[in-house]
Amino acid sequence: MPTEAGRVQRYFERFTVGFDRIYEARGLDRWRRRSMFERFRLALELCGDVRGKRILDVGCGSGRYTVELARRGADVVGVDFSQPMLDLAARAAQAAGLESRCRLVRGDVRALAIDGPFDISLAIGVFDYTRDPASILQRMRQLTRRRMIGSFPVRRHPLNWLRKLRLTLAGCPVHLYTRAGLRRLLDWPGAQTALHNLGRDDLAVVDLT
Repeated sequence: MPTEAGRVQRYFERFTVGFDRIYEARGLDRWRRRSMFERFRLALELCGDVRGKRILDVGCGSGRYTVELARRGADVVGVDFSQPMLDLAARAAQAAGLESRCRLVRGDVRALAIDGPFDISLAIGVFDYTRDPASILQRMRQLTRRRMIGSFPVRRHPLNWLRKLRLTLAGCPVHLYTRAGLRRLLDWPGAQTALHNLGRDDLAVVDLT
């Protein structure tokens, strides 16, 4: 039987192009996915002025965050286990003329030898698909010196339960989070954590000292 990570990988490799096209949604479909677009806007805003900074994008997928951060002047390492997703990201970076600022790596960030430190690390749309978020967060913490940003789907939101059912039936596990659980997960000595509610997601910002 495939592992959980294997089931997630298989799902995203089947729906790579369709998933990426969500970012091009218009009208009612865009309104229905407004949490995702607000997440994109706020995560980039919370990165601040990224000119000259190094950023790690964990689970970079098709490169929407990677390429936009590179466009704003950052040097970005994007990591993902799906080669079709990385191929999309590479084409997006090339189309934007940003290949020199985007390094794309295939694999699990927990097992890869990546040269840090990074000023900022992102994990957007990642913790939905793992039952062990702590191990990813710990690896990000090892590689980051200033700020970590991650998104967590809210357990109490009814649309997240519908999504969980739909993806589970399609063979892809989905994990949901409570505020109390997030605070326990991110309760690190010396770190300051803020949670921004975006409807279907909480966006966690961890400032490291």
